[in-house]
Amino acid sequence: MPFRLVKSDAADAQASEESVFDVDSDGHFKVSVKVPRGRGLSGQTHQVEIQAAVPSGWPRLSDTTKTVIDKMIETIFLALMATTLALPVAVVLSFIAARNLMRQITLPLGNVLVGFVLLPVGGWLGYQVLGPLGQLGVRWGEDVLPGLGGSAGALAGFAFVSYALGRLPLAGSARRVRSITLNALLVAVLVFIVGVLGGAGIWLGGKLQTGLLADLGNFVGTLGTLTDLIIATLAAIGGAMWLSSLGANLVAGPMRHVFSPLSNVLGAVLGALSGAILLAMTALFGTQAVLLGLLTPVVAAALGGQLAVEVYYLVPGARKPKRDRTDVDQMIHTLAYVVGALLAFAITAYAIDLLRAIVDERPPSRAMIDLGLFEMRTYVAKSSLIGGVLGGLAAGLAGTQVAFPLGMSVYNTSRTILNALRSIEPLIMGIVFVIWVGVGPFAGVLALTLHSIASLGKLYSEQVENIDAGPIEAIQSTGANRLQTVVYAVVPQIVPPYIAFTMYRWDINVRMSTIIGFVGGGGIGFLLQQQINLLRYNQAGVAVLAIAIVVSILDYASAAIRERIV
Repeated sequence: MPFRLVKSDAADAQASEESVFDVDSDGHFKVSVKVPRGRGLSGQTHQVEIQAAVPSGWPRLSDTTKTVIDKMIETIFLALMATTLALPVAVVLSFIAARNLMRQITLPLGNVLVGFVLLPVGGWLGYQVLGPLGQLGVRWGEDVLPGLGGSAGALAGFAFVSYALGRLPLAGSARRVRSITLNALLVAVLVFIVGVLGGAGIWLGGKLQTGLLADLGNFVGTLGTLTDLIIATLAAIGGAMWLSSLGANLVAGPMRHVFSPLSNVLGAVLGALSGAILLAMTALFGTQAVLLGLLTPVVAAALGGQLAVEVYYLVPGARKPKRDRTDVDQMIHTLAYVVGALLAFAITAYAIDLLRAIVDERPPSRAMIDLGLFEMRTYVAKSSLIGGVLGGLAAGLAGTQVAFPLGMSVYNTSRTILNALRSIEPLIMGIVFVIWVGVGPFAGVLALTLHSIASLGKLYSEQVENIDAGPIEAIQSTGANRLQTVVYAVVPQIVPPYIAFTMYRWDINVRMSTIIGFVGGGGIGFLLQQQINLLRYNQAGVAVLAIAIVVSILDYASAAIRERIV
């Protein structure tokens, strides 16, 4: 039975010191009491009070343990939310960031340029048309019943239209128009349903605010809020991809009958438009942060290197790149690319005053230039002009019939983005998102999601690159297309490691949540920081122990799941 001994001053009977001790089996105890010393206390009587603490009832958790459990549950859901949001994006990126799948994808340059030119047009249409449709879905989803009814009606309407048009005996252009119409309707229905799901998440999160389901409500509500924030962006991406694919498919037939010199002229026009759009987009990114200004000269260097290679091919005796070319051809080709890239980088850096950002650490100038119908920042206009010149010359010399390595371009771009995201620590991301969306779990979820996308995308893609090529060759020998090859030859080989990596990432996010909490990202880390700052190391130890227990449980669960599936 524990006892508490309290020593108090006789004059005011106020407690001056206390200690907790246990008695032996016979009920005896021996405790040293230090009599307080002070002027005027000599000869006075001091009181010693003993309080017996007798446990009663069933064992109960302390307030510290209850708080730690509550925050630990919040941390688990925070990590689960980040992993859930990152999973679909990382899976998609893993296929386009795998060299063995993307290496063989080539398209005529003319088709690629048409599709690229239509990307911003489709993005604008998607934002203006499908964006409000997605926002409508969110509003309906917040009322639940209208959302459910609208989703069911949209699916039923699409199924009816698809069935009715499918029964029509169409051919040629009419059949192509039917396919275009159905694809457009499908994109619209998907955007609306995603919006409804986001609105339903917001509604459900508002209902689950008390009791044991509060953390689940926070999880679902955060997903709904995030959907509401990005639904217009998703609509723009869907519109851009649809119109770009549509344009590339429509011009595929006519482009086969375009030969030189018309092929070079058309390539120059499309290349100039594409280069202008590309460098204008990178310049807009560069206006958001100082060091992002490096994107514009880097992209210009890639265009300049390709232009130098095309100029080299005009030299008598120069040979086009082939797999069996000699080392001398490879060296000259590489040298031409490097020289062109360096010249383009230097010229672009000088034109846009890159030293302003690198040396002076100042953002680009806000000076505007009047182009007649509209005004544009001089920085963006110069970048667009450089991109138009480089892209027009390179595509004009190459022509629209040359094979463009679309797969490797997408591969290199996706790999670069993943590497850039992985280079930023989650703690830095957490600080940025706390400033952006405020202190709380939402900022932590966004930081962990972004870093999880980069890490999982890299792990997944490397697993795809290491699969056995035998099943792929067997499936392709039967005449299967690329999608069927991926579904039946690639996916069965990557499911077990994907599950293992996903569970491991959830484990990592639980541990990272503690660090994110130190910058206000919520969860157990926020509580741990408070306890350490208040020098409550006993309570902090309880939080650390809870983290270790949860991580161990996740590891055992991952092993059990892998054993069942494998």
